[in-house]
Formats: sequence, structure tokens, C-alpha cells
Amino acid sequence: MKLKCLTLVMLMLCLLAGTAMSATVGKITGVITDSQTKEPLVGVSVSVVGTTMGAMTNEDGQYNIMNVPVGTYVLKLTAVGYATVEISNVEVSADLATYQNETMSSQATDLGKTIQVTTERPLVLKDKTTTVNIVKRDELLAMPTRGFDQVVGIQNSVVRMQSNVDVRQRGQREPVGGTGSELNLRGGRPSEVAYYVDGFSQQDPLTGNSTTNINNNAIKEVQVTSGAFSAEYGNVASGIVNVTTNSGSNEYHGNAEIVTDNLVGSSRSYDNNYYSADFGGPIPGTEKGYFFLSGEKRWLGDREPSSRTDEIWEEYGLSERFDGTRRLPNNSLDGYSLQGKIDYNFTPNLKLGLSGNGSRDKWQEFRQIFLFIPEHNPRYDDKNLGLNAKITHTLNSKTFYNLSASYFKTSRFRGDGVVGEDLAAYNRPFANPEEDTVDLFWEDSLRYVYQSTGDTTYNEAYWPGYLKRKSSYVGFKGDITSNWAPEHTLKAGIDFQRHTLRFFEHLDATLGYRQDLLNRYGYDSLGNETDDDDFKNNVKHPINLGLFIEDRFEWQNLIVSFGLRFDYFDYKALRIKNLQYPLDFTGGTDLSLDREDLEESKKFKRLSPRLGIAFPVSDKTQLHVNYGKFFQRPDLRRLYLGYDFLEARITAGSYYPFASPNLEPEKTTQYEVGITHQLGATTAIDITAYYKDVQDLTQIFHQSPASPRTYDYFANIDFGTIKGVDIGLNMRRTNHISLDLKYTLSYASGTGSYAQSHYIIAWQNPEGAPKRKAPLDYDQRHALAGIIDYRLGKSEGPKFGDTYILENFGINVIVQASSGTPYTPIQVDNEITEAAFTPLPIGSINSARLPWTWQVDFKAERIIPLGKYSLVPYLVVKNLLDRDNVVSVYEGTGKPNETGWLGTAAGQDWVSSHDTYLYNLKQDNPKNYGAPRQILFGLRMSF
Repeated sequence: MKLKCLTLVMLMLCLLAGTAMSATVGKITGVITDSQTKEPLVGVSVSVVGTTMGAMTNEDGQYNIMNVPVGTYVLKLTAVGYATVEISNVEVSADLATYQNETMSSQATDLGKTIQVTTERPLVLKDKTTTVNIVKRDELLAMPTRGFDQVVGIQNSVVRMQSNVDVRQRGQREPVGGTGSELNLRGGRPSEVAYYVDGFSQQDPLTGNSTTNINNNAIKEVQVTSGAFSAEYGNVASGIVNVTTNSGSNEYHGNAEIVTDNLVGSSRSYDNNYYSADFGGPIPGTEKGYFFLSGEKRWLGDREPSSRTDEIWEEYGLSERFDGTRRLPNNSLDGYSLQGKIDYNFTPNLKLGLSGNGSRDKWQEFRQIFLFIPEHNPRYDDKNLGLNAKITHTLNSKTFYNLSASYFKTSRFRGDGVVGEDLAAYNRPFANPEEDTVDLFWEDSLRYVYQSTGDTTYNEAYWPGYLKRKSSYVGFKGDITSNWAPEHTLKAGIDFQRHTLRFFEHLDATLGYRQDLLNRYGYDSLGNETDDDDFKNNVKHPINLGLFIEDRFEWQNLIVSFGLRFDYFDYKALRIKNLQYPLDFTGGTDLSLDREDLEESKKFKRLSPRLGIAFPVSDKTQLHVNYGKFFQRPDLRRLYLGYDFLEARITAGSYYPFASPNLEPEKTTQYEVGITHQLGATTAIDITAYYKDVQDLTQIFHQSPASPRTYDYFANIDFGTIKGVDIGLNMRRTNHISLDLKYTLSYASGTGSYAQSHYIIAWQNPEGAPKRKAPLDYDQRHALAGIIDYRLGKSEGPKFGDTYILENFGINVIVQASSGTPYTPIQVDNEITEAAFTPLPIGSINSARLPWTWQVDFKAERIIPLGKYSLVPYLVVKNLLDRDNVVSVYEGTGKPNETGWLGTAAGQDWVSSHDTYLYNLKQDNPKNYGAPRQILFGLRMSF
């Protein structure tokens, strides 16, 4: 009776609370038959060795083991009158079923024995109803990559865009993070990709970006879903990155690792260093609990080096100035990440999981305008913290439920590299000189100013943009899963999040306090956090609620997954009543924004159907189709602003685009069809075609007519279509070699690539916003990637005397090639000055393209057994062939190092009275080129 009451209470809680969370479990299923008669066996005990999980076969010989955490297991089959069978290397992935059929022998010669079977990952996933790419721990550690974002970057339909904003970008975007570029998945914007670690969201709702870092050795699996996903996932439009980390086990295990590129000498290195360790096992004093801890410290002297830096330093005589290194000055990163997990089994049917992760990256971003005062390059401080709790209660062999709660906080500071967060220090007593006399570089000015005190001082050029933002959420989730009929598995749940958002941005802090330059909420005018409930600058607390139900139907290898999701978004904001008269909704002459000029924002309700079907065409061919509608709330930064800032900017007149709580959820409809065919015993080919229709995307809109002045704000006016084909060829290890080849052909077109793509268009021609679709900035037509792995085991390879000199040796090579992304050709002009620049297009939007890029990355390692320990020295070479990949060009010439302006009449007039040294240096920007060859040495010890 008590158990029933407890169950009822917990289920009630499930219906009252939920969190943005993804699955971290799968299931193991199959049919057990007699090896002689081929008849199904009833009552076979199927257990997962080392756990309390298991099941019995039914009258059809079928078993289902549900709620199995991601990992690799050993299955044990036992039945009276049959030989025991142990099946090793059974892999389970999140949200997927592992099909493990087996036979058992009743022959007298086999009784009393344990038959050992080693299985392999299937080449054809029977229950794949959408596009899923899975990278396991061993594969990840073998590759010349670091971090889950680099693994995601080599999957189908993923475009890595240059993240630096020194390159001229029309989107006016904030950098994503200290390492790596932003990722666009299947033609979607970066914020349309959801990131989860151990099932919990790691995304900043203000920007849609994720800056979370996880220690490489702590990752158990990375799963990238880029097709239509199940109804369990809401508030995401393009794809899901699901990272599952390691857990403790019955035995203690751990790793320690060091990686550096400093062994090649200071003149050839970029001072990149990683130090990491992890440790896990049973909690001392109990047999019911396990723990896992990991951490990483990283120092990158040049976090994103350029392949042209050393040549530019030498050509312009700057090598000595920068200590003879090839590093970009003050482009460093100092960071760490921590992660912990506890799994505790109160009973075999009641489990508690606690997890947490945190990271911090303090980094600077090289801007060429600060070349001569690089210490003033903008400094960033990104912090993340996630705390999660989850209870899993198994009611019986067919039904279990989860209750979970989470807290996530992320923040960013950006400011000058010298004065940092001291806002008062930015205010200059005299005008900031900033640029030199030809508007090329910001200088540590030698222009002395005589003050009334008689002192002579000078004004340093500070980075003027001062930003603080902090967002957090508290979330809850409840879901229940039941295999209520042999062919049906039903899952239903509810999730809920409440956010707390704070934002502070001074557009030019060197000018001191000015209301028309200070946009804030949740902070006072000095940048201090405040909970003041003044409607103009109060903290924002939006909520979102989701309900979902889905049924998975399996019948004779046919799998149908149908789901329905309901989303509720409440921005809890105030919006302008009358957009034509924003400061006086009556159309009168009162030009002060009062509470009466605002009204409560709308509440949005959306229903999203999802359908996925997988069925066999033959015993070696599987077909899948899916369809889904997806709604995503706009980035919250586009919804909120300080209303005293809006009042001041509209009064003064401004091209600044205002955030707007009028924005509705963005909509995506996606279709996909794919086929997987096994070509032989070791090889399979996968072909998938997809089509996406996107509507109501956020973009700048010009409000006209308006009084007292016209203005710009964000509205749901962008739309687009994305279509493409993904092809993959996978070959299991054969003669020591495994192969994974990927090719994507895609077309991404729309009216705007990012929320601020129309910034210059709105400035030049307010009525000229694009009405037709054009290639998006991340419309990368062709992308190829090949992962080749060669590996020798124990006592394999060439033999010298009694020694196998290359045993336990492996090589992994990643080859990537991509066609160029588009840009809009313009009339040749002076593109590199910091003064206002008005481009004049000479072709349609994004009608020209950058050149192809390609790169070869290499890793060689050898495992050296030392008793219960193993030592793994390795070598990683990034960009093995040291190719100069062009990542940005000047739109007037299509070249990365020449604007063409010096050859024009205006340029020739300028040359007649100026030295071209500084101009040529400015246009030869090293950030227009990708990464150089980089050689890293690593050593990992495991036990």
C-alpha cells in the first residue's frame, strides 16, 4: 500500500513539473531461439552482467530490457536444459534499440559450458527513423579532434562558419566562444541546434549558443540527430547534439593526460596545452553507489592561429615586435572544465542520478585594428554551471518513469583587455583618439592633452563595447514509458522551465553615461545586478512548458513512431501598444514612454506532430521516412530591452534594431527519406534526402510611418527553404582498416541568414528588405569528409626477433574538403577603414563564392601495457599539408588580402599623399585564413 501511495505521489509530481532534457538511455531487445529446431524459447533469463537489469523471454521468444544507460555491455542467457551464452560488446545508444537475437544449444556436448559470443555494431540500424550519427568513446579518442564540437563538425550537413568578427560579416554577430567556430546544421541558424550533456540542456537562452566544455576523456558517446526528431524534444528546429559522459562502475578506473605543442620549439608552436584527468568507481562504504569525476585545464597562447601570420609578420617587419613567434598577439584562452556524477541504487527498481558540470573560459580575441596595442583586444569571460538530479523508478518489467530537476547558469563579460570590468575606467576625460590619421588602426596615442592641472597625459584607445549578460533556468521534467502491449511502447511527459535573464550593454563606454548608449535589464546603470521591479529595466522571467506523447509501434520489422507535442511560451514581457506611436500610444505629443504605452505580451501555444517510419526492403536494406513540425522560441536577446534605452534612441533617431516581445515562435517543417543498404559483410551505404521549409524567422524590420521618428525592430519576416542529400559509406575494420566516408550536397536559401542580416540594408534603403530568397551565408554546396583508421592489436604487425614492433599501434586520418560559402560582390571600395562604409552591390545577394577549403588531420598512437596500467603516447598533426585555406575575402575583389581600392582613382589620390605600408598591412589580415599546420604531442595514462 505504501509503495502504491509513493508511486501515485511521484506520478502526480510528474504531471506538475518537468526540464529541458534529452534521453540518455536506450533498450536491448531480441528473440532467443533453439539452435536446432529454430523455435522460439520461452522463459530464457536475459541479464545484463554487472547490473540488476534483465528480462525473461515471452511465448514468442522475445525479450525487452528497457531503460538501459548508454554504454557497452555483456548479456548473459540462461535456461534450464540449455548451455549458457554470454554475448560481449553489446552497444547501447541514446534513444535507440539494440537488437540482439541469439540461439541456444541443448546438445549434451554443450551443457555445462558457457558459450562466448562477440557481437559487432550493426551496419544497418533497424529502428533508425531519422538521421543519427553516433561517435563512441573509442572512436573519439582515436581521432585527431578535441571536444565534442570538433566531432560534430565532421558529420553530414554540418557547416562550420568562421567565428571571428574581425572578418567583415553582415550579420553583426557576437562571437560564439573561445574555441571553435559556430555550427550550422542542415541550413539552420546556429541557435537552432540544441546541446545536451547527460540529458540536460547546456544552451544560453539569450543567444542560443553553447559555450560548455567537457573533458575529452570524460565523453562516452556523442550523438548528432539532424533529421526530424521525436516529440520529446521541443524548442529546437535543426538538430540535437547529445553528449553522454562516463559513469562509475564496480571497479576503479581513470585517466590522466597531457597535450602540448611546445615540444616543436617556441618559434613553431602556438603554446596550446591541455591537462586533464578523470577517476571513477564504487563509492567507498557502499555497494549501491558509483561516482565519476573529471576535469581539464587548458591554456592556448593562440586559440585560433592563422596559417599566414608568420609570413605577414616577416613581410612587414613585425617578427621582432612579436618575439619571433607566429602567434596572433593577445588571442589567448585560459580555461578549465569540471564534471561529476553520482549514481545510487536505493533498490534494484529505484535509482538516483546526480550530475554537475561547470566550465570557465577567459579569452581574448585578436582584432587587427588593435595590432599595435594588442593588450586592448576585447576580453571575454564565459562561465557555465549545470546541476541536475534524476530519479528513475521501475514499476515492473514493462513500465518505468523519471522525475528530474535541473539548474543551469551561463554568463559572459566582454570588455577592454586592460581595464576589464571597471566600467568607470572607460570614461575618458577627453575624446578618445581611437583611429590613426587614416582610420586604419587604433593607437596608443602619442597625442598629448594639456589638462588644467598642468599634467600631460594621453588617452589610450580602449575597446568601447562593454557587455554583461547572465541567464539561468530552473527546470523540471516528468516522463513515463510503458511497453503496454507487445507491439507498442508508449512514452508521455511534461517539461517546464523558468528563466532569469539579465543584460547590460554600453555601446561605447568611453563616452561615459549616456542613456541612448546603455541597454540594460536586471542591472543598474553602473552594471550592478539589481532586482528593481521598475518596468523599464526589470529582470526578465520567461517560462516555457511542453507536453508530449508518442507511441512506438513494432510489427514484423516495421517500426512506426508517432508523436504529438504541445508547447506553451510566455515571455512575461511588456510590448509597445501602438508601433506607429511608440512613445504615446494615443498619437499625441507626449514623447516619454509610460507604463500606459505598453501592454502585456501575447502567450503562444503550438502543436507539433512528428512521424517516423522504418521498414526493411530486404534482409540487407532498410528504408526510413519522417515528417515533423518544429517550433522554436526566438533567441531571448531579441525579445527584451531596456525601455529607457528605447525611449532615448527613438527620440534621438537611430538605426539600432530594437528587441521586440511581439516576436512569435519560429516554424520549421521537415521531410526526410533515407535508405541504408549493406553491400557485403563489412560495408554499408546510407543515402538520405531532406527538405525543410522555414517560416517566421527573426529579422530587422523598418517601422514606417512612425512618430517621432521611424525606427527598426525585430519581426518574424524571414523565410527560406533547405534541401539536400547526405551520403555515407561505412566499412567495418577489415585487414586492420576501418573507413567512414561522408558527402553532403545541400542548398540553403532564404531572405536572411541571421537576425541582423538586414542591418546595412535597413540603413541604406529602409524599404529594400529582400522579398526573394537568395543563398544563405552558410549555403555550402559540397562537403566531403573521410575518416580512415588503421589499427594493430596485440601480437600483430611486423615482427623483429621475438618483438612485434608495431603491436597496439594505430593511425587515424581525417580528410575534409568543402566548397566555398557565398558572399555578395560589391563595387571596389575602401573596405578596411573603421569609418562608416556603404557597400554598393554589383551582383545579386550571395551570388559569388569563396574558394574550396580542404585539410588533412593526422593522429598516431601506441598503447603500451604496463600491468594494470596502460600508457598511450601519441602525435597529432592538424592541417598536415599546411594548406592556406581562405575563410574570408574582400567582397570587391574576392581576394583575402586585397581590397582593390588602391587601384581606383580615389585610391590613387590617397597614395599620392600617404605611405601605403599601413594600408597594405591592414588589408593583409591574417584572420582571413584558416588554421596552419600544428603539431601536438600527447601522453595518456589509463587504469
